[in-house]
Amino acid sequence: MPVDDAPLPPAFEAVTAWAGTGRVMRATELDVATWWLPEPQKAALVSCGVPLIDDLVSAVSFHAEPTMYRLANSDDLDWVYRAAPVTGEVQAWSSDGSTWFVNSTITHWLCSLHMVGSWLTSSTVIGRWDEDGQAEEEALAELADLLERITALDPPAFGDGDHATHFWPAVLDRWLY
Repeated sequence: MPVDDAPLPPAFEAVTAWAGTGRVMRATELDVATWWLPEPQKAALVSCGVPLIDDLVSAVSFHAEPTMYRLANSDDLDWVYRAAPVTGEVQAWSSDGSTWFVNSTITHWLCSLHMVGSWLTSSTVIGRWDEDGQAEEEALAELADLLERITALDPPAFGDGDHATHFWPAVLDRWLY
């Protein structure tokens, strides 16, 4: 997907509305000044920020590594979110050496996190999905809808749906279990 086709990032205020005060970490211009990324992607990290989301993003840190730019990590799931220089493609990397394609650009990733976080905080069924079969079916339908919305935003994020190579299908298909 061409970088020019990247969506606008969500507004900081919109992300903070569901994530909570102090739970959206923004980069400073100095953090990303030397990063080889399109300016709109660097600006998105400064203006929008990265939200903390239970089980997905537990810490945010902006720094350059030898071949990638570290954005955040999830201690619970043992992965680090990293962006590729030039394109801003976001990958999740695990300490066992596994990598998953997450999103085409940093901006797509921020939009996807916003979709997941706002769904998670507004869902009436996710907190009680295991009460009965109907609640489980409703939760599965919400998750399928969420994956469809992420796929419509960034088709490569779904790819062929392979859990071994694509982050969002793997995470959302298994969210309840």
